[in-house]
Amino acid sequence: MTGQRELVMTISLNALEHLGINLYSNIPAVLSEVVANAWDADAKKVQVTIDKVAETITIEDDGTGMDRDGVIDRFLTVGFKRRDELGDVTALGRKPMGRKGIGKLSIFSIAQVADIFTTLNRERTAFRMDREVIRKAIAGKGENTYKPEELIDWPSDLTVGTRIVLSKISKSLSGMTVEGLKRRVARRFSVIGPKNDFIVSIDGHEVGPDDRGYHNALQYLWTYGDQTAFASSCKNLERPAEPRLHIIADELKKAGISIGGWIGTVSSPSQLKDEEGDNLNRIAIFMRGKMAQEDVLDIFGQKEIYADYIIGELHCEELDVDEKGDIATSSRQSLKEDDPRFEALRRVVLSELRHIASRWSEWRRADGAKFASTVPAVSDWLGQLQGDTKKKAERWIGRLNTIRSPDDAYKKDLLKASILAFESYRRKEQLDRLDDLKDESVSHILEIFEEIDDLELSFYGQIVKLRLGVIKTLQSKIAENDKELVIRDFIKEHLWLLDPSWERAKGSEHSETKVNKFLQENTGKLNKKEKNARVDLAYRTAVGKHVIIELKRATVSVHLDDLTKQIRSYRDGVRKIIDGTREKGWPIEIICLLGRYPPEWYDAVGTGKQGVIDQLKTVDARIVLYDELLNNAQSAYQDYIEEHKKVDKLWKVFDDIENFVPSVSS
Repeated sequence: MTGQRELVMTISLNALEHLGINLYSNIPAVLSEVVANAWDADAKKVQVTIDKVAETITIEDDGTGMDRDGVIDRFLTVGFKRRDELGDVTALGRKPMGRKGIGKLSIFSIAQVADIFTTLNRERTAFRMDREVIRKAIAGKGENTYKPEELIDWPSDLTVGTRIVLSKISKSLSGMTVEGLKRRVARRFSVIGPKNDFIVSIDGHEVGPDDRGYHNALQYLWTYGDQTAFASSCKNLERPAEPRLHIIADELKKAGISIGGWIGTVSSPSQLKDEEGDNLNRIAIFMRGKMAQEDVLDIFGQKEIYADYIIGELHCEELDVDEKGDIATSSRQSLKEDDPRFEALRRVVLSELRHIASRWSEWRRADGAKFASTVPAVSDWLGQLQGDTKKKAERWIGRLNTIRSPDDAYKKDLLKASILAFESYRRKEQLDRLDDLKDESVSHILEIFEEIDDLELSFYGQIVKLRLGVIKTLQSKIAENDKELVIRDFIKEHLWLLDPSWERAKGSEHSETKVNKFLQENTGKLNKKEKNARVDLAYRTAVGKHVIIELKRATVSVHLDDLTKQIRSYRDGVRKIIDGTREKGWPIEIICLLGRYPPEWYDAVGTGKQGVIDQLKTVDARIVLYDELLNNAQSAYQDYIEEHKKVDKLWKVFDDIENFVPSVSS
């Protein structure tokens, strides 16, 4: 190597830390920097190879490569101004993506060691860079210089371009998949593919525009410029793409910028979470075919529901014009928001988002009604309506498509609720017209009241169905050893489990607080054996009645006299308290929730079943077993449902919604 220039890099430790080690946090972002360098080198092919066994990543391109002087002056010079030195157009007529010559340092954020092999005009240069050796070499020295280790061995299969081999990878490769890498690289570039004569492959699999993976999730699309190819790849659009560029041409001219790309919305926000866990609910900004900022949606502060469904890619070349200065922040991952060019872009995009919000709401309402109509029973229900009433109903149920809904089951519940709400609204309209009816219209008045009765029936039918679902869920989840604890927490707020006619009385919170305090004090007086037998003692007011619930452990059998004695003390104490309240005239009922009956229940001679019942009646109490509680409640509600189906006019509509499975289009 006599007479050759020495390979030397000059860099500060601060630059290495901030522009290298800490620049990026994931492998796809680093690969994108290397791919961008290959584009700038006029490469037509870039191959990325992941070796999980050896834990290496190899990136090879067939670009112009570098001779030794090129390595020293360009690659080893941090801050090399590529466009100033080599021009703003490559030999193939490409607009270079690189600007400040620092992207190469990003490799040290995922790898400790990088072996670089590059050739130009048959001159080969090979060297190794080690992040930890660089750190030691430049730490505490005024020169801040580092000399890479020159390599003698040359890969026999490398004849053109550049190969970079990354080893001692600091990020895990085990969970990384080819498809996942293709997706994430494809999303960072708009120039990959045959159209631009730039083929990128990962482990032999070519990356293409479709690998971005979100085109088939789009429901609505707004385009800027010629996006014919992209729009045609979106197979599930429910409406034709809406071209917007000609509409905002004057606005763009006034702002002094141009826009290309698209903004779209998906059917459900869940579609904006991909397999790698990335959040795709964003609008990315591209310059010169490469992502410059991953998301600008946040800066607009859109709180409306439509914003949860947004995704987009916008291209603005005026953001990267050399004579206007560098708009990128020092991290190279975002743009300077106070730059006049960015502010102009922000004004235009905000205006577009407002338009999209309006169109999205309009289309979602209309398409929501169409979707609801695909349920045969809902279609029949709508068919029975006339004129403005039908139009109102379609708008009404269409609104559920503009409400945040996590899944199809939630949408079905919303649809049922919408129909009930509309029927209630319709009855109110009829009641409002009663003042206009003449005395001889009594028959019409009776028809209105009959329809109101039907609606109340439907409302209660849905309540009963929900209660039945709760009971079945409790039955499936309660284990033998903790059933009383589960029921205890639930029964306090849902008295209908004990008696379908009981509903929690409102406005009695003060008396409940006083009584429950008394019962807690009573519990404190129990001996150890009595305390161990009890799960809880609770008091609630049902409509027109005071209810005390004594819960004993399922494994405990309490003697009748002991139980009666305890209950009498509760009843008498509670009666004294409620005599000073507005509910003083209400009767007291005490429920003993047990796992098993008292021993006296089984006496062949003596007290027996009836004797237990009669003795408890003297203290206003009755026994309910845990298993009995749920079984009886389920049986009672199931019987009601079976009879209810015969008279509820909306039951079939709701049942069809519940069981409806939409057809899947190919």
